[in-house]
Amino acid sequence: MIIDINSTEIKSDKRLSNLFLNANFSNLSINCNILKGNFFSDSFYYFPITENNETFSSLFRRDLNNTSHFYSQTFFDNFKDNKNSLKNFKDLYVLGSNSGSNYYSNLLQFLPRIFFNNKKKIKLAIHRNSSNKYRKLIENILQSLNIEFTFVFLDDDFYHFINSEFPQFMNLNDSIKILKKFLNPRTGVEISKKIYVTREGSNYRKILNEGDVVTLLRSKGYKVINPQLYEIDEQIEIFSNAKKIVSPHGSNLANIIFCKPGTEIYEITPTFRDNEKILEDRYFNLSLINNLKHIKIVSDTVEVENHSSLAKKYIHKNVLSQSNYYKNLIIKIQELNTII
Repeated sequence: MIIDINSTEIKSDKRLSNLFLNANFSNLSINCNILKGNFFSDSFYYFPITENNETFSSLFRRDLNNTSHFYSQTFFDNFKDNKNSLKNFKDLYVLGSNSGSNYYSNLLQFLPRIFFNNKKKIKLAIHRNSSNKYRKLIENILQSLNIEFTFVFLDDDFYHFINSEFPQFMNLNDSIKILKKFLNPRTGVEISKKIYVTREGSNYRKILNEGDVVTLLRSKGYKVINPQLYEIDEQIEIFSNAKKIVSPHGSNLANIIFCKPGTEIYEITPTFRDNEKILEDRYFNLSLINNLKHIKIVSDTVEVENHSSLAKKYIHKNVLSQSNYYKNLIIKIQELNTII
């Protein structure tokens, strides 16, 4: 069976501790344990398993990821039967990225770990579904650090990594500290103090009466921002200079970590189900950490007629049909006018 090893056991066992490199930012008081050697991992959970069938959930489990199935007999039997036939990769830095190219996950969970690499030449593993904007951001970071690199693209599969490095996932507070220290772009993009972030082009959580919303907000001095039209470093600069931000709940709000303290965040949300608390509070928590003023505007929901192929591939059909998270939104204009 697969065995989970906790942090205390790693420290007390020399064999286990020798599996890890330790990197740190002394000025930020942040440490990162990097699994080094031979191990297995999929490209969805990014939950490494050693050749001795050991895992380390305290280091590699991310929020929303239920990894309990890795410890089932069914998984173990399948893993044992197939691990010798898995595709091999050698000498990689396994950064990874969200298989559905979710910006929140890529920015706050995967990206901060890139700064713990200490080599001047690396092969960097990310998922093939990662956006061109995310790849360009990584390129800019590595070039600024004078690191020579090549991308290795992972598909939806399980892999055997040989002589490779896999940095742990950081907690949210540490991830934010790292990103705010190293990402401080000066792009010269046009700045507005009041912005509305549209989800135009998204498959769900679009504002169906957005025309009325935009008319109201423009009359109050807001500029409409479509993040799809901006590179990530430009998005960071736009958010860092805004004083008021209105946006539907969505991963582009991850950029509020770059806002100045006191910035007002007006988040338009659906009513979440009881088991979706972690999603409901996601941007409230970011606001809390960054000393922002967070105001929630609850809207009505409307079914999405046809979800994207990507959503259907990675999200169970029952979740797509039942969760308000995957519906579109209609907001009461008079209520918005009163709140803003």
